[in-house]
Amino acid sequence: MAVFTATVSSTMLNWLTGNTTPAAVATRYISVYNGDPQGAGTEVISTLTGSANRINMTAAVPTTATNTVSSNADIIFTTAAVGSATVTHVGISDAITAGTLYASAAVSASKTPAVGDGLRILSGSLTFTIN
Repeated sequence: MAVFTATVSSTMLNWLTGNTTPAAVATRYISVYNGDPQGAGTEVISTLTGSANRINMTAAVPTTATNTVSSNADIIFTTAAVGSATVTHVGISDAITAGTLYASAAVSASKTPAVGDGLRILSGSLTFTIN
């Protein structure tokens, strides 16, 4: 389950209580990390793909959610012959590089793709829940 950052939690609470309206963000991006990005985790997308650019989630996450849950379509990280890195977490941000981290989640089993391997988050295996 994804854990919202303190910034996102504060924004949602302020919206819920009518204090502020959050600014619209058109695109969300997903990336991969070795360690929790809300702690001492390190983003490893550059090592795996050869680019610091995160994956645009617009096509990956359905635009409809059922009450409190939404899940993904396939998300594919195409790796280049750069290097291997262990992936233990995923994170959602508001920018293709840098920006604000919104939420992170541990993967069910860490993966270490070899040079030239692909990394895929299968449809339905990344869910977003608000309880």
